[in-house]
Amino acid sequence: MVVVAPGIARKTWITVLIGSVTLVAGCANPGRPPVAERSPVFAGRPEHYVVQKADTLYSIAWRYELEFAGLARANGLRAPYTIYPGQRLRLRVQLAPKPAVTKPRRSPPRPAATPPSTAGLSWAWPVSAPILSNFGAWSKSGRNKGVDFRLNAGDRVRAAAGGEVVYAGSGLGGYEHLVIIKHSERYLSAYSLNTASRVREGERVKGGGHLADIPVRGRDALTLHFEIRKDGEAVNPKALISR
Repeated sequence: MVVVAPGIARKTWITVLIGSVTLVAGCANPGRPPVAERSPVFAGRPEHYVVQKADTLYSIAWRYELEFAGLARANGLRAPYTIYPGQRLRLRVQLAPKPAVTKPRRSPPRPAATPPSTAGLSWAWPVSAPILSNFGAWSKSGRNKGVDFRLNAGDRVRAAAGGEVVYAGSGLGGYEHLVIIKHSERYLSAYSLNTASRVREGERVKGGGHLADIPVRGRDALTLHFEIRKDGEAVNPKALISR
């Protein structure tokens, strides 16, 4: 079976953009995504990875916190970045050199307040819900690389910015269900929750686009784990999104 990564293809939420990919569905209590396991990155990253069914270049990059473009370069892949089950990929990736930026002698005047943007992207929170755990918070499983929200039945999960869905399927590691959106050549976002998404790989979504509905799950608390990654590294969403 041939797996074609949509858009440009298939380190890193989110856990691209980070061993084999472990599909986990049902290992946690129903309605409770295991947010304690956030974007697992294995100590001693292997030299190579064997592509599994349903992998995309982005999901592999996300799993291992790699820059997806660097992963493609390391393996001689070009758009549309087709990968196959059984294919052996190198995981030793070097970032592309960044062009030097000349700082202006005088700081330009500060513009009027506008929605936070990066490379033309306007970001917004994926849900209006209480925050359970902030970026950088520590737990027994390590440092939180995103933001966790407590959800209520009827809530909607929305795209934090416009882009292309490059992964939508079973969770990676601690995720039960995961959606990864590519916003640019440098930015990805990911949404992990315990309900199926409404989008498919290859679909383009607008900022605020509908990704998933939160169903009624008895008394169990539902959660969303949300991440933004730049060049494969997790960044604090609060640096890009204002409340």
